Amino acid sequence: METKPKRAKTEAANSTDALSFVSDICGTLKKLKRTGWVMRKVPLPESDSDHMHRCAMCAMLLTQPPDPRDDYSGAERFHPDKVDKVRLLRMTVTHDLCEALAGDITPYCNADLVASKHQKEDQAMQAIRKVVGDPLGSELYELWKEYEELETVEAIYCKDIDKFEMVVQAFEYEKEHLKPASEVGNADPHRNSVPSDPESALPTVCEEPLRRFFVAWLETRYFFKLFLDFSFSI
Repeated sequence: METKPKRAKTEAANSTDALSFVSDICGTLKKLKRTGWVMRKVPLPESDSDHMHRCAMCAMLLTQPPDPRDDYSGAERFHPDKVDKVRLLRMTVTHDLCEALAGDITPYCNADLVASKHQKEDQAMQAIRKVVGDPLGSELYELWKEYEELETVEAIYCKDIDKFEMVVQAFEYEKEHLKPASEVGNADPHRNSVPSDPESALPTVCEEPLRRFFVAWLETRYFFKLFLDFSFSI
């Protein structure tokens, strides 16, 4: 008799916490606009949820049979057959969950904010874990931590997918919004400036190309380079 009220109270609390997770945390991600696009003055920029949804779709592509033209010589552990695809999928829909509380901090934000990025995100994930409760809360935290540490195959894939999705989005924004160089006074349409002062206003998506900056940076990443090499060879 004594256990029933306690169980009912616990179940009510869990229901409240689950609703808070879905509404307050996941709901915030649907409204949180990606900082990089806001700084670039992109009209109607995507949300964190938009970004993670397409990341998840990219992760699901690994369930397809590998293209016979792909070369995994010297990197056999990254062959799709050896990737935990379920874990990767769960990681892609979790990797930016912390931003619901910590915010989307980019290298172009305030220097003090950038320096505290990892600490703020860790604290956010710890708070989310408490709201959700274990075992799911623990899993969400461990997935985020694994992603941040970039040691496992799944984490590396997730990071490359994260950056690849960003390049795709930049390309789409550029197609939609970029003006001809003659209209913005930029003599070199391929130039993409990066201000020396991180707090300087970045050129807008209307003023100069975005994807060249991202591609130049991402070409240093092995698996993204493989994708680029393959894409431009067909």
